[in-house]
Amino acid sequence: MERLNREIERILAKAASEKKSPGYVASDADIALSGNFESNKGKLPWPVRSGVVVEEFGQHNHPVFKDIKLPFNNGINIASEAGSDVFAVFEGVVKQILIMPGYNQCVLIQHGDYFTFYTKLDKVTVKSGEKVSTLQKIGSLAVNGKDSEIHFQLWKGTMKQNPLLWITKRNQ
Repeated sequence: MERLNREIERILAKAASEKKSPGYVASDADIALSGNFESNKGKLPWPVRSGVVVEEFGQHNHPVFKDIKLPFNNGINIASEAGSDVFAVFEGVVKQILIMPGYNQCVLIQHGDYFTFYTKLDKVTVKSGEKVSTLQKIGSLAVNGKDSEIHFQLWKGTMKQNPLLWITKRNQ
């Protein structure tokens, strides 16, 4: 997870530095998109149709060796049905698609000043630079035994956000 976290932080730091470059002016569309995204806090759809959160945002101890801390989880992990479709949680632009060992294919979507990151995808149905709409299918999850699991992150610029505060509440 540490390697994934470093790579995401590198990508987002690069995007942030581009915004700080002389002459950069945020477009009206980006400003509006950021505002729309922010006003939907607690109302965003889940990135999969059904599932249960199996690991929450933050620092956790090892399940067996209680004195050992696991790497900080910059997102949430949601267990879902094998091969489940994955959906964009809000309109935006696919910023990057990358492959990470242990995380399969990963999709980063920009929503103005916000970014969502979807990992552990087997198939990706979008391309870098493509505009996506809310609930548009962006791929499907890799199968791990009988289940699939998505690792989902949400960022405001370079500041990690707890996705559970942004997506709608579900009875689990």
